[in-house]
Amino acid sequence: NDLIKVNSLHQQDYTGQGLIIAVLDNGFSGVTTFSGFQNIQDNNQILGSYNFVQRNNNLDTGGTHGMSVLSTIAGFVDGELIGTAPDAEFYLFVTEDVNSETPLEESLWVEAVERADSLGVDIINTSLGYRAFDDSKYNHDYSDFDGNTTFIARGASILGSKGIIATIAAGNEGNSFHYISTPADASNVLTVGAVDQNGNMASFSSYGPTADGRIKPDVDAKGASATIINSSGNVSTGSGTSFASPILCGAVACLWQAFPDKNSYEIMQMIRESAHLYQNPDNHYGYGIPNFQQIFETTAIGKNTNESILVYPNPTANNIHISKKIRQYTLHDIYGSKILDISSYNADIDKVDMQNIPNGIYFLHIKAIHFNQTYKIIKNDASQ
Repeated sequence: NDLIKVNSLHQQDYTGQGLIIAVLDNGFSGVTTFSGFQNIQDNNQILGSYNFVQRNNNLDTGGTHGMSVLSTIAGFVDGELIGTAPDAEFYLFVTEDVNSETPLEESLWVEAVERADSLGVDIINTSLGYRAFDDSKYNHDYSDFDGNTTFIARGASILGSKGIIATIAAGNEGNSFHYISTPADASNVLTVGAVDQNGNMASFSSYGPTADGRIKPDVDAKGASATIINSSGNVSTGSGTSFASPILCGAVACLWQAFPDKNSYEIMQMIRESAHLYQNPDNHYGYGIPNFQQIFETTAIGKNTNESILVYPNPTANNIHISKKIRQYTLHDIYGSKILDISSYNADIDKVDMQNIPNGIYFLHIKAIHFNQTYKIIKNDASQ
């Protein structure tokens, strides 16, 4: 938790309360009996569950992997473990069949996320990935991992448009196959790689790019010797992107609780932009390790002061005037292309020259030490 600085959100009483998380995994044996889950049991934070493999509500078959994954988000053992979103609410879904590896599991996963969507889930974590099956004729090739070929990736990529954030483990094949599997290749999700406590990339963490050239993983969290509840119900350590992903998932819940006016795309982009390699991403770290304290502080400052700087007139035919002199601004069109990037060491900028810019909708981003705000600007020559 210290690595991504989610503790700073906990200190502000943002602990995931009001957010609903669905965890899709292979089994949750121990969740109803281990003392590390007593808090979420006592507070009725588990809203429901379903085993899509067996078509019943039995969570105790299939294994304990899902239980350990959940412990990084919701577990609490005084002095030993506190999950990243201990006050969130949860749906627990079994979609992975531990007795076989077949394409059916991808379909069960998509069925589960459809159920999650219908239940009003905000965030989905999945520490599952698919590449090789018992029958090799169904195996995926690297070329399939383009976010649009596999059934499970197509299902995951739709989640963003539904207002749901998915955190997905990058996979543990960094030393063998090397690349991410699916649905880690999906678009509009947060694919999570694993680092150690010093921020060094875990050798087992699968890396990108996707087959179509996109940066993966998106971000990283601790997945080497992460603190978990093990199959005996004791606090222990475990390694894998399986634990990096839910650690990040809980942090997402805390951040979204702090800024409920942000949509899923905005929250994901805030997280990427806070990561330590955002300006120079690579195919191992992706954008790097996010800093949730930085996100909170910069966004809260902008939120608290966004009335103090006005931009006008809007719509405009020529210039946009800025009510206070600033040091820097950027202007993007609706496709994300940068139109202007202006800075002044003397912080004497008080207008944006729109005269030679075509009519349309633009986004003006003003950034300063104590200010960070984006304005929607309409350029219309008829506004004169």
